[in-house]
Amino acid sequence: MSGQLTRQQLYDRIKSSSKDSYILEEMKRLGFWKSKGQPTLEETLIEKETSLQQELSTLVAKERKFQNQELLLKEIHKQRMQNAKAKREETKEKRAQQKQEKAARWEVLRTTEIIYLGEGVSKGLQPTASNSTLLAQYNLPYFDTVAQLADAMGITTKMLTYWAYHRPVSLTSHYYTFEIAKKSGGKRKIAAPKKGLKKLQNWILTSILSKIALQDEVHGFTSKRSIVSNAQPHIGKTVVVNMDLKDFFPSVHYKRVKGLFSTLGYSEQIASILALLCTQAETKQVTLDNVLYYVQQGNRVLPQGSPASPAISNLIAYKLDKRIKGLAKRYGFTYTRYADDLTFSSDTATDKDIAALLHFAKKISTSEDFTVHPDKVHVMKQSRQQKVTGVVVNEKPNIDRNRLRQFRALLHQIKNKGWQDKQWRKSNNVYAAIEGYILFVHMIAPEKALVFRKQLEDIVAIHGTPPTTEVQPVPQPVTEEKTIVPENNSKANEEDTTNWWTTF
Repeated sequence: MSGQLTRQQLYDRIKSSSKDSYILEEMKRLGFWKSKGQPTLEETLIEKETSLQQELSTLVAKERKFQNQELLLKEIHKQRMQNAKAKREETKEKRAQQKQEKAARWEVLRTTEIIYLGEGVSKGLQPTASNSTLLAQYNLPYFDTVAQLADAMGITTKMLTYWAYHRPVSLTSHYYTFEIAKKSGGKRKIAAPKKGLKKLQNWILTSILSKIALQDEVHGFTSKRSIVSNAQPHIGKTVVVNMDLKDFFPSVHYKRVKGLFSTLGYSEQIASILALLCTQAETKQVTLDNVLYYVQQGNRVLPQGSPASPAISNLIAYKLDKRIKGLAKRYGFTYTRYADDLTFSSDTATDKDIAALLHFAKKISTSEDFTVHPDKVHVMKQSRQQKVTGVVVNEKPNIDRNRLRQFRALLHQIKNKGWQDKQWRKSNNVYAAIEGYILFVHMIAPEKALVFRKQLEDIVAIHGTPPTTEVQPVPQPVTEEKTIVPENNSKANEEDTTNWWTTF
């Protein structure tokens, strides 16, 4: 039958009211229950029972729903706890994996790049490209990466990091420091690099710095020029003026050196590393709990003792030389520079010209971050002895006679009485000082130097060599008037190169 209910539909109808109510409705529908207009008592009771049953069902449903909510909340909380625990485990494993991957990447990075070299000097260490065109123009080596730079130097990137790292406080020092006596009194601090660092500085000198040609006015620390060539333009002049730059190497700080290498074409990363290798901050030794610490004092500057420092100072001073050369020409002077010695000479300059030269030379030096030593400015007229970097230039290159007499007397005394209590030029290492002076004499008067050399050999045959009482730099053929950085092998490029300094 199309109107017949299914069993489930029948069950749902009874459940929604009551069995009696359903039977009553069906009896009415089928005509078995005859009503006279007013509901009978049985109908009223059935309807009331149905109403109460529905109300009870509603209340039971609400109660069941409330109980189910508590259970549901407990279940939800339990599930959340399980999910959170699983998530923590997953996160823990993920972080461990990320940590391993990061460590692996860092280990690879350490072997190929340098991204941090200490506080205050690490800005700009991100890998960037160098100017290949500019470097090729100066015939300088190009490096795509730090690893290539380290490989060219013959070391690992890790060792390059070690030598270049800026340590305000350290348990070790990359330099041997000592003092030597100055002619004018006091002590000069020397910082000689240790073997590993010295090798790198020599590489920088040979592979980069020595390939840049210097100006004709520069005679210090370059091949085929010397104190004699520096003195030659000033021979026989009416007036010779000498100025000395105070703290020449310490005036060249880390940022200036970094700027130099950047100007040559190197990226900021490579320039920073090269500058760190070539500079050093003065250190103070401090002992704490029986442990020796090296504490840096002040800025990183060119160390007086590095083989690269002289060449760097010459390149840094280019603009100084250019400006002072123009000033000298304006007032009728010839200009040369040997390290921190600035020399001027003229046959026509008046006292007014000399005063103007001194005034403006000091201003130019200050503007180029150098300082003229107030106690080392000398104006020498032809009526008195004129000396340029220790060479007498009144008529021809010559040696100070008084100094020669003192030296001969010293050799005579040593030959007769031995080395004890003997000094030359305030150096405790008298043997090295004597050898240095003989080399100096050889540059000006070789025949006199041969006589002195023979006398020294006779002394050694009789008394041997004296014990060294203090560390001294290797003797160099330089003026006895100045202390020069030990060991310099810089060579100038004989070819004319582009004016790299115009952008510096």
